[in-house]
Amino acid sequence: MKDLNQCRKEIDKIDKELVVLFEKRMDIAINVAEYKKENNLPILNSTREKEVIDKNIEKLKNKEYANSARKFFAGIMEVSRSIQGKFISQDDEAKIENIDIDKTKKLGFQGVRGSFSEEALLKYFGENTNVTPYEEFEDVFEALKNNNIDYGILPIENSCTGSIRDVYDLLSKYGFYIVAEECIKINQHLIGIEGATIDSIEEVYSHPQGFEQSNEFLKNYHNWKLIPYHNTATSAKMVHDLNDKTKSAIASERAAKIYGLNIIKKAINNNKDNHTKFIIIARDLIVRENCNKISVVFSLEDEAGTLYRLLKYFAENSINMIKIESRPNKHTSWKYLLYVDFEGNLYNEEVQNAIKLIKKNSGYFKLLGNYKSFSAI
Repeated sequence: MKDLNQCRKEIDKIDKELVVLFEKRMDIAINVAEYKKENNLPILNSTREKEVIDKNIEKLKNKEYANSARKFFAGIMEVSRSIQGKFISQDDEAKIENIDIDKTKKLGFQGVRGSFSEEALLKYFGENTNVTPYEEFEDVFEALKNNNIDYGILPIENSCTGSIRDVYDLLSKYGFYIVAEECIKINQHLIGIEGATIDSIEEVYSHPQGFEQSNEFLKNYHNWKLIPYHNTATSAKMVHDLNDKTKSAIASERAAKIYGLNIIKKAINNNKDNHTKFIIIARDLIVRENCNKISVVFSLEDEAGTLYRLLKYFAENSINMIKIESRPNKHTSWKYLLYVDFEGNLYNEEVQNAIKLIKKNSGYFKLLGNYKSFSAI
């Protein structure tokens, strides 16, 4: 049997080596965090962690240590994730600015003149000649990324048909911030060129949301061919350009006026109390003292009770959740990202505490913005 003091000396020597190796591993973990941040990847990669742990367990000479070694490496992984999380989130805190949105800056929206996005833009920003339309949602994000615009405006949710999921996915992909929101009432009209009637229509163009919001009316006309298009205003422009009485569009009254079209049937949407929320996005996080709504996205670890543990942090800090939206994690099959909207301001201590706890206990966390709810504007 070895002498106790001798054993302790050997342990001290090994611990000294471990400290050096620990520092090296954490330095590399930060390098990994830099890559993940640059490519907007989640901190937690369960598949990779399992592979690393299993590979190291296989190297054990004494397999009786397997369970203990598994816990040891799992602990190292947890510490690495924590350090990566702090590194990735530190810029969020550094970029917080208590300033107002400059409404004279360069703006971008998806669609053409007469779209609901342009209408929301005009409602929030007022008349602004420095506005650029883009064909696709992602084009707006790319324009913001390339400094072609300072703010972009995009639809995020309709009161009847729900969330605009493509926009949620793009928020996660690009990592920009929501700095404001706007809401407008949506009335969908059946429109066409001079002389077009219900009986002359053969084809109807609109955004899929336009069709979905008006499906009760459309059920009465099974012979019409419904053709999805980029958005409602683009559909109106196409009908104008085609100049064909058999073509019609589902779009706004403003779009009809802009493109010289007649309203064949007014307000065909199912729900007359139909509204769409729009978000204004920017490259940097802007927080003002009167902001009262926060949006975040985080991933769930594949463990029983994870969702409950994360959501209870809101209740424990007396925070009211407004909305929860689940979306597939495109980096990992059968894993999900959770988008949560809740009331609060980042300067509030309870909010800061809840966010710190969620960051610590989720594989991936991203603050999407702190802004004023449209109902409070």
